[in-house]
Amino acid sequence: MGARVDAVAAVPAPHHGGWHDGNLSGLCGIALPPAYQQALAIIRERLRPLAPPDMRWTRPGNWHLTLQFLGDVPLAGPGGLDEVKAALAGVRFEPFVLAGAGGGSFPDAKRPRVVWLGLAAGGQACVRLAAAVAAALSPLGFPAEDRPFAAHLTLARIRAPDRVGDLAPMLQALSEVRLPETPVRDITLWRSVLAPSGPRYAVLATVPAVVG
Repeated sequence: MGARVDAVAAVPAPHHGGWHDGNLSGLCGIALPPAYQQALAIIRERLRPLAPPDMRWTRPGNWHLTLQFLGDVPLAGPGGLDEVKAALAGVRFEPFVLAGAGGGSFPDAKRPRVVWLGLAAGGQACVRLAAAVAAALSPLGFPAEDRPFAAHLTLARIRAPDRVGDLAPMLQALSEVRLPETPVRDITLWRSVLAPSGPRYAVLATVPAVVG
């Protein structure tokens, strides 16, 4: 689907859920600073009274913008973690800024599964960056999604789209959201770890932007 802002929190190596059968679950994206995490948490609390009760909100502090979900990554061997890190280290991009604004639901308002925050700034830069990440990882067996990349931040997921009720008041409030700009100076490779409270993320590598 596209660039999403979901949460990122460093966690210790798990006994289960973080890797299995010699693999780990990986994703590449853009981390958001604490101040932006706090702003998103405030927005979440403002929207919550307008939302249906069965929405599963992204946990505060866990937001990030996903450039590519890799799925299972071997810990070693061809297409493994070391090769993924090396491929991402070759991705070159200049620093840019992004700013959250507006939003909507995927795939549509009739059967929504995801409520997202859009970008007023940085959207095209995210599209180019996602394409560069996909080009770097595709030779290792991690193809990009078939659907065009759409830069957005995931605020919540809906468990039962058929019974969600009226999202119009919440989406109207979301359309009026405007967040300040925040700089993007690197991209991050995370390990995703399943937990009862939702996914948690551990940083595996960061790749800085090219300055000058």
